[in-house]
Amino acid sequence: MRPRLCALVALLTLGIAPIFTATAAYADSMEEITVAHRGATTSQLAEGTLPAYQYAVKNRADMLDADVRWTKDGSDPDNLGTMVVLHDATLDRTTNCTGGVSSWLWSAIRDKCRTDIDDQKLMRLVDLLKYGNSVGKSFALEIKTSPITDAQAKQFWNAIKNSRVQLAAMSGRLVALNKIKKLDAADANHKISYALATPGTGGWPSVSTIKGTGSAVYAQLTIPADVARSYRQANIKVFLFTSRNESDDAKMIALQPYAVVVNDVARFQHWRDTTKGSA
Repeated sequence: MRPRLCALVALLTLGIAPIFTATAAYADSMEEITVAHRGATTSQLAEGTLPAYQYAVKNRADMLDADVRWTKDGSDPDNLGTMVVLHDATLDRTTNCTGGVSSWLWSAIRDKCRTDIDDQKLMRLVDLLKYGNSVGKSFALEIKTSPITDAQAKQFWNAIKNSRVQLAAMSGRLVALNKIKKLDAADANHKISYALATPGTGGWPSVSTIKGTGSAVYAQLTIPADVARSYRQANIKVFLFTSRNESDDAKMIALQPYAVVVNDVARFQHWRDTTKGSA
């Protein structure tokens, strides 16, 4: 049975109204790109760590998601500060350390800070890129520090330009993204892609607003079906975030996205495989 029909049967079983007016770009449901949100966020795996990304790759993630921040300038070899994989502005929530990441040297974080879950080291961006490239994965990155200096923009561009990267930003952080786009435009040998991210709390951005940033949008799964459809019809790739359970999975599939951002790739893949196989 075609994946499209499998999805329809599953959605009807769950009592979710399917969307029938998909465009050619989204002809098959249940075949969405799977984005591993911070690698994985589970009770056994600490987000943004190497084991989390290894788990995502083992379970067929297509893209590895990461947030990027800078450590303190100082005596480390990279005197601009080191780019680290970390969602929060502080170390408090996920590690045994406290305070803003920008107040720490990378060498101190490396030596002293471990995640509360599984006692793991944090990662530098360059380490994530090296690992992901070695297993043939692409990356969904977001710069959390904004604004960034021109030197930081060059540092970031030089780190990512040889990788398959999609750079996303919320509207309030487009200044940082646009600095990267400027460097990208000046580099004839390397190109990445861009996306606007939106929770929709202030209204859903127009097609022209999204296309002013890139060819994709990261939208919270609360996006109305008609808005998601209008983006698809404008050839915008819709990435939906973030799936935490099977109910979220079903809501996402019903909206026929290009990609889904999930906390636990193994759980999502099991749900998707089971749903497809039961029809």
